[in-house]
This record gives sequence, structure tokens and C-alpha cells, in this order.
Amino acid sequence: MAAAVAPVLRSLILDGQYCHALAAVRSLGRHGGIVTVASHKPRAMGFASRYCAQSILAPSPITERAAYFDWLLETLQRGRYDATLCFEEATADILNQHRDRVQKLTGCPSPSREIFLTAGRKDRVARLARQVGIPVPATHELECLEDVPALAARLQFPVIVKGVSSSGSQQVELVREPGALVDAVRRLAALRQDPSLPLPIVQEFIDGQGYGLTALVRRGEPVAVFMHRRIAEHDVAQGVRLAHGAPGAQSVDEAGMRQSALSLLQALCWDGMAMVEFRRSSRDGRFYLIEVNPRFVGSLELAIAAGIEFPWLYAQMAAGRPVLGPNRYRVGLRYRWLLSKNVAEAFENPLRYLAGALSTLLPNTRSDISWRDPRPHWNQLRNAVWWSREYVFRRNSSHEPVASRPRVLHHEAPPDTTGNPPAAEALERELHTSDSRW
Repeated sequence: MAAAVAPVLRSLILDGQYCHALAAVRSLGRHGGIVTVASHKPRAMGFASRYCAQSILAPSPITERAAYFDWLLETLQRGRYDATLCFEEATADILNQHRDRVQKLTGCPSPSREIFLTAGRKDRVARLARQVGIPVPATHELECLEDVPALAARLQFPVIVKGVSSSGSQQVELVREPGALVDAVRRLAALRQDPSLPLPIVQEFIDGQGYGLTALVRRGEPVAVFMHRRIAEHDVAQGVRLAHGAPGAQSVDEAGMRQSALSLLQALCWDGMAMVEFRRSSRDGRFYLIEVNPRFVGSLELAIAAGIEFPWLYAQMAAGRPVLGPNRYRVGLRYRWLLSKNVAEAFENPLRYLAGALSTLLPNTRSDISWRDPRPHWNQLRNAVWWSREYVFRRNSSHEPVASRPRVLHHEAPPDTTGNPPAAEALERELHTSDSRW
């Protein structure tokens, strides 16, 4: 008797405008899955993929939260998807807030609301990390703005000021001298979406390099694990850029980081996807916890290229099937984002951008250029032209250097259907979220 063939997996990809969402579309499509892509961007790159069976235009999870959830319930009821994958901080929060209702309609592993909120709060996750013995930058929580001058008098600078619930660089600022600390705290406090949130935290600046551990986790136990380090990153130490994000990354295997990250995820009893971000100190070589990102993140393409197909593994787990696939990956593989993340470097350091592009000719380097699925590249090139225009406009319209400005534009937010920049108000709201993409 012939062995039974498992039904084809039907997956819903949310936030299809992101490059790592496109990577998930391709991963699931290559494994024979039927993939539906949703986005509030009419020209989302995921729509253009050869592996996209159906595209759906959705409300924005950032600016139309209630409408987005209503749309999501209707879509899940109509589509009967085995797995639902998200790639945006706001979308992950909506799915988790309504976890019970969502999980009745689709496979979508997610921790309890309390755990999710703990992981998303930098102050809370720092406290938990210290309890389980994970190195954390010295962290100072503030009761009121009046406490800042006294704190500044006893700190060693530079320090980092961070919003407690933000991700990425929109609410992160490097402060180099005591006199600038009060203004930095006040500025970031004003960016809080929820005024009831605590004031930003002040942390020791860890001079070093960015690392991350991405894991698919089932009730605190790892199903698949991948580690990377950033290459030539644009980070807060260099000044915030118009287009932020590391232009490249390399797969690594670091026992110390693995132990710390998995200990934290186990303490959280995490469920689903997560990326635990660290900085490795150039002073003592230790890995210091930075934050937890509760979703698929921007290093996904490198993980897939190195052999860990997280979207396919996640979809199998979400559908209640045995998770089949390797949990070993190629260490030392490099990945360069030439189209989707690295617009600013072409202006800031053209020679380095060219060197990065030429490095993709080496056998140990991959890039985000796909000859098997080239149509999304037109969307990426169009977005790159828009961001390039924005970069030149901002650089020429002010005497202040771009690198010193305290705010950035989101490096993966595409223009609207007219090709013009989004309205200032809508863009400002989108600045409050990030994919860090790391």
C-alpha cells in the first residue's frame, strides 16, 4: 500500500512588503506550499513573486489597527490557512493580543500575552535576563525627568537612551555627554505611542559588534536555531542613517550566545519565532543582551541560504505536523543585501558598496538577487530610487549632516502607488515601528 501523502500546506504571509516576507514566500513555494500574500502596500514585493498564488490588499496594521484585525478575522475564516506568518512588529502584537481567536482559525504559535509583553519591554526583559544570569548592559530606569540630571552626574559616557517598547533605531539615541541626556530622554519620551509607558531607559553603551540568535521554539524548547553576526552595520554609534540596517551578515556558531539566548527563551517559555539580539563587547568578549524580537526578522534570508528553512519549519509546526528538516547550517556563509536594505551605503561609501557587490562572486557569499524569481526586484529597484531621492533631498536641504540627525526613515517602507513619498503624517506614524530587521 502506498504511503499517504500529506495535504499541501496553505500559508498566509502577512506584511508582504518586506524582503524577509518575500524570502518566506519563496521558501514555502519551493516546498510546494500554496502561498497567499497580504500587505497594505499595493506594490508589495511579495505580490510579484512567482510563488504567490493569491495577493490580498489589507488595511495597515500600524495606522488602522481595528480595521486590520477585522480584515484578518474575515480573511482567516474564508481562507482556512494551515499557517499564518507575520513580519512586522505591529502585526505580531495584533496576532498575540487576539491569540485565542486567531489560533481557532489558523496555525500561529505565539506565547501568552503576559510573556509577549515582557519580551517586548526592554526594561522587563533586562530584569529577567539578570535573574537568569545573562549579561546585560548596566540599565537605569527613570521615574521622572527630574531624576535625569542626578543620573547624568554619575554615569560614564557615552550611553544609550531607548524607548522601553520600541524596536529598531527609531527610539534609540547615543548620548556622548552629560549635558545632552535630559534632552534625549525628553525627546524619546515624546515618541511614546502609549503615554502610560515608563520613560525611556538609559543603558551602558557596549562598544562592539551586533549578533543575533534566531529560533523556532515550542513551549520554551528550541526546534531550530540559527546565529549570525552583522557585517559593516549602520548602528547608533555611527549616527542614525536615512536607511539603516546592516548591509551584510555572516552565519556563526557561538556557544556563549547560544546558551544565553536559549536560557532566556526557556525562562520565557516562548512559543513560535523569536530573535534574541546581542552585542559582543570589544572590551571583554562577552555577549550582552540588547532585545528580543517576537517574529521573523531580516536575517531570515541568510538563515535560509545557510540551510535553516525557518518558514517551512514554522508552517509544519503551526499545522500540527512533525517538524522535518535539518537543524544544522553552514557556518561562515556571508549574505549581502544589495537591493533591499543597503540604499544609503551606495551614497555614504560607494567603494564599500561596490566591494560588497563584488564579494557576491565569491563561493562563500550570497545576495538578495534571485534569478529564479526576478520580478520582485523591479519593486525593490523602484523603492531604492525613491529612497535615493529622499536621501539626496534631505542631504541637500539642510546644513546638518544626515548621519547626525536623531530620526530616520524606515529603510523598507515603500512609496505609495503614485511613486510620491507618503504623506508626512502617515510616514511619521510608520516611523514608530521597525523591522530591525535584526
